[in-house]
Amino acid sequence: MDANPPPNSPYSGLKRHHANVSVYAYSSSGPILSQEALYSHLNLVSRSFALTIPLMPTPLKDYISLAYLICRIVDTVEDDASAPTVDKITWLSDFSFLAGDEFEQHDVLLGLRARALELTQGGSGEHDVALLSDLELVINLLLTFPEEVKSVICHGVAILGHGMASSLRKSLEAAQIENLDDVDNYCYFVAGVVGEMLAELFSLSDRKADKKDLMELAVSFGEGLQLTNILRDRAKDAQRGVKFLPASTRDELLEYVALTQGHLDDAINFICTLSPKESAGVRLFCLTNVAMAMYLLRKVARNPLDPECNYRISRPNVKRLFILCRLAVRANWSVKALSFLLSLGMRHQRRSARQLRDKVSIWDHSSTTN
Repeated sequence: MDANPPPNSPYSGLKRHHANVSVYAYSSSGPILSQEALYSHLNLVSRSFALTIPLMPTPLKDYISLAYLICRIVDTVEDDASAPTVDKITWLSDFSFLAGDEFEQHDVLLGLRARALELTQGGSGEHDVALLSDLELVINLLLTFPEEVKSVICHGVAILGHGMASSLRKSLEAAQIENLDDVDNYCYFVAGVVGEMLAELFSLSDRKADKKDLMELAVSFGEGLQLTNILRDRAKDAQRGVKFLPASTRDELLEYVALTQGHLDDAINFICTLSPKESAGVRLFCLTNVAMAMYLLRKVARNPLDPECNYRISRPNVKRLFILCRLAVRANWSVKALSFLLSLGMRHQRRSARQLRDKVSIWDHSSTTN
């Protein structure tokens, strides 16, 4: 990493401490997370996104990296099994409100940071807790981004926090995920909204992209990746007493595998909506993640009742997938050819991406989320 940011970077004009890796950089408003620390956190909390986000151009990759870290902070609080559910709901609701106000109240932010550290001290990993410790710096960095970028990220995070709080409220009422509508709603608030946030940011970067088409496909894209994770992590989720699919038999699980494949097909169409020239790095980021999801989904389809859910991609196969994606990404025909090969023999249960978004999305319908 260069000692100083390039002139056109959102970090232009910032100064850093003279240290090997500094957590701090400075703006006129105070300390912010440095670029070194931004990518250090990313590497520590997400292997897959640490591999794929840097494929995008600057400054977009910085925006997406920070957006991911904020979502990860929210998820860490929601996911901590040792924290009281009522306290997590309060924190998520408060964070959602603060994000909806674009983090204008600094003292509230500091209070949320302290409460989050208390909630997660017994049940979260050290890297996630370290990221939580830097919450103030993370948000201060967000506030240096261009207004339209900051607004998109804040809106997405507000919806995410609201959705997670709502999900926890239902768990207190012993409400379970019983049907596909429940699955769709859950997946929207933890992943579909992230797809919408990415679509907005991508369209800001690629003015030639059809934003309407991107947004129409974004929720299905997010649900495809989330369902892949749910199918892969069923055993781990069961250990902490949660279940995100109303499926247990082989046939029921294979039905969700087919639905997931259909959503990943929409993800391929999402990629093809982006310009091969203007958005080459973005397409590679998306395609690499979708290709890995398709690879994992095939493993699930072969043994859906594996009690250990031992579905993994070896490092050599990750490298092979990346090479294939790099070769395919610059033309829509080759992207679709790679998708065809990765899903060969899989059952594809297609749905209407537009109807799905109309059913679950609140992105365009509300300025407040609570």
